[in-house]
Amino acid sequence: MRIDVQARSSMWEDLRRGRPTEIDSRQGEIVTLAAAHGRTAPANARLVTLVREAESAPRTWTGPDLYAELRAAR
Repeated sequence: MRIDVQARSSMWEDLRRGRPTEIDSRQGEIVTLAAAHGRTAPANARLVTLVREAESAPRTWTGPDLYAELRAAR
């Protein structure tokens, strides 16, 4: 499967344009569902935090940097 190197996600577009993202309805929902079942979703919760931070102070992660941030949430 080939992916267009120019392709970007809607969340990427939102961050670049300074708009709120849909992080709560995506990853936030997973965190909520986990809590409703007495579980946690630490990587998802960390991703919600990182995206919310990026909404107010845009930043860019490399793939390895983001992966390290999410692995540290375990």
